[in-house]
Amino acid sequence: MKILVVDDHAYNRDLLQFILEDEGHSCCEADSGEAAVKMFLENEDIDLILMDVNMPLMNGIEATEKISEIKGPRAVTIIFVTALDDSDILIQCLNAGGDDFVPKPVNESILISKINAHARNIENYKQLLDAHNTLDMHNKNIRREHEIVENVFRNSLTRSNIECDNVVSYSSPMSMFNGDLTLTAPSPSGGQYFLLGDFTGHGLSAAIGSLPVMNVFFDNAAKQVSVSALAVEINNQLYRILPMGMFFCAAIGHLDKTGTQLTVWSGGMNDALLLSSDNKSITAIPGAHMPLGILRPEEFDDRAQLHELEKNAKIFFYTDGVDEAQNKDGELFGDDRVRETILASNDNYITNIISAVKEFTGDEHQDDDISIIKIVCAPCVHRSKNTGNIVDVAADFHSIDSFPWQLLISLESIDLQRSDIVNQVVSFLGTIQGVELHQDKLFTIVSELFNNSLEHGVLNLDSSIKNTAEGFEEYYRMREERLREISDKQIHIALRYVLGTPNRVEFEITDSGEGFDYETVLMRGEDTNALHGRGIGLLQTLCSKLEYSEGGRKVTAHYDFIE
Repeated sequence: MKILVVDDHAYNRDLLQFILEDEGHSCCEADSGEAAVKMFLENEDIDLILMDVNMPLMNGIEATEKISEIKGPRAVTIIFVTALDDSDILIQCLNAGGDDFVPKPVNESILISKINAHARNIENYKQLLDAHNTLDMHNKNIRREHEIVENVFRNSLTRSNIECDNVVSYSSPMSMFNGDLTLTAPSPSGGQYFLLGDFTGHGLSAAIGSLPVMNVFFDNAAKQVSVSALAVEINNQLYRILPMGMFFCAAIGHLDKTGTQLTVWSGGMNDALLLSSDNKSITAIPGAHMPLGILRPEEFDDRAQLHELEKNAKIFFYTDGVDEAQNKDGELFGDDRVRETILASNDNYITNIISAVKEFTGDEHQDDDISIIKIVCAPCVHRSKNTGNIVDVAADFHSIDSFPWQLLISLESIDLQRSDIVNQVVSFLGTIQGVELHQDKLFTIVSELFNNSLEHGVLNLDSSIKNTAEGFEEYYRMREERLREISDKQIHIALRYVLGTPNRVEFEITDSGEGFDYETVLMRGEDTNALHGRGIGLLQTLCSKLEYSEGGRKVTAHYDFIE
């Protein structure tokens, strides 16, 4: 160690230095309190000070007070070497910052023993100080990295500068980064896309999966892709990058421009709650799928639900941080309390839900991220986030600019066993200028027409099986079984873009099956309460022409590009 010897008598300084250097310590000296303070400032490697008390100008107690003020985090021990035995003086020495005493005349053994004992303390302190400095450096680096990542997240979340009056969201994360994700974006057709999701876990490890989801969501929303295609793309990305045991529960949806149709794909989420326009009843919209990132692309079920909505109805989506919030007794807030809170509210629904959760949990620490989305079923109103002015996001939607084209596809039995046929067809259409903004509608039309031809024509399945919940499961079991066994069957798809007044896309699908009772199916489309057949009703809404022929083996449909 380096030791500073402070004494106004040269003999005492020489004696102490001789003892210390004989023990292997290096020494420096000062003959007054002022000189000691100056020496301490000039030598940052001083570890211990042997301080005399009685010195002219500035005594040892005053010098110790000065050194204690300026030493900061330095590990310096001050031992007073004095012949004084007055208890008041000794107390002053300790209060000034002294650590120990050695009486004069100096006993060499006692001095060395005390120095060695303090040397151990000094070394321990230095190790702790080094560890503290290392941790402080790491913390600064982590804060800087968090600031960078937070900036990336913030920029990713605000890619759209348009907001929609119909969609209100709330998020209360446990930490700076969290596993909940809330995204909204206008669709080129004038509707609104939204996503509410929850990654497993909390913090940065959970939030990191949000980046690819954001990119897929905003990129595809700008292309007007279908909700099903959006779910497929997000699942493919997450299945590829997420580690085992990590997944993404999510509800992905699109509210059309009129606010009367909601398309939803939901996997692993709570039931969404549909509040009637008179605010008197709630209907559950159940999630029907596994969370994203678990199933391989060929296993993934992309089927979305289409809901016809009454004007001014409201829909609530929320993550499990709401219903699984616990009070001090470990009781869950639960879905029933969410429903009760909504029904008891005439306005400020989200605020009331959050208040109810906080009142229920009391002083308990928030255990999970909380996110809620409210959707108002009314014509969509979009505004600029910068000015608040209303924006017509659909201004260019119907100004399609394309040359006439025709696409012919012939699918054999082995092709029909694929699960991605519709996505491939619509993906191709999405590359055509102007048509790409109608991908969601085109996806619905192609999907319904193709699946009707496949299931009712080629596979000869009867939709009446789906009259019960158990029947749904049996229907799709039979579908998979018959798909594996088909041979010598074909479906031919013809798509044409025709210039006219208005311009339109014509669909013609022909299958080699035995046909089916399409008149009955068309009538089912008019029954909005039926458990099946509602896809036909949707086709009748979207298409200016829907016509079956050849005993149900051929269907023709027209989609017009009009306001």
